[in-house]
Amino acid sequence: MNRNSIPTFVGVFVSLLVIGLLHRFIVVDDCLDHGGVFNYENNTCLLTNGQLQEFSLVSMLILLYAVVGFVVSYLVATTIRKYLKSKAK
Repeated sequence: MNRNSIPTFVGVFVSLLVIGLLHRFIVVDDCLDHGGVFNYENNTCLLTNGQLQEFSLVSMLILLYAVVGFVVSYLVATTIRKYLKSKAK
C-alpha cells in the first residue's frame, strides 16, 4: 500500500464510523425517545400503538451524512499527513 494512501484510507474509515454514530443518534434514538422499537433489518420504527414512524427528513439526512463524511475524512487525513511529515523530519 502506498504511504500516501494510508491517511486517506484511515480518514474514510473514521468518517464511516462517525456517520454510523450520527445515524444512530439522529434516527434510532429519536425512535426510542418516542417509545418505539427500531428494526435494523428494515430501518423502520414501530411505535407502541402499532404505527410505523416515517422519517420525513431523509433527503436532508443524506446530505448531512455526505457533508459530515467529506469533512471528517479530510480533517483526519490532513492531520495524519501532518503527523507523518513531522515524524519524518
